[in-house]
Amino acid sequence: MHKLPPASLYRLQILAQTGARFYQVSVYMRRLEVLGLVAATGRTVPERDSAEYEITDAGRAELEERYGPASIKPVTT
Repeated sequence: MHKLPPASLYRLQILAQTGARFYQVSVYMRRLEVLGLVAATGRTVPERDSAEYEITDAGRAELEERYGPASIKPVTT
């Protein structure tokens, strides 16, 4: 289990529950990427300095270890 700030854990949960989404490129997202918890999809919006990220299997395992299986279930409407 990695030591992560609450904002990074929140982003992991959002990615696990809703799928890939755009985030501004920041040190928080870069750290999650370096740890292998998220991966950039390659899609970007240069004028907003943002990139699309998706959660990896390691990211899902991190959430499941911390919060249990309910933390990675997709949100359905």
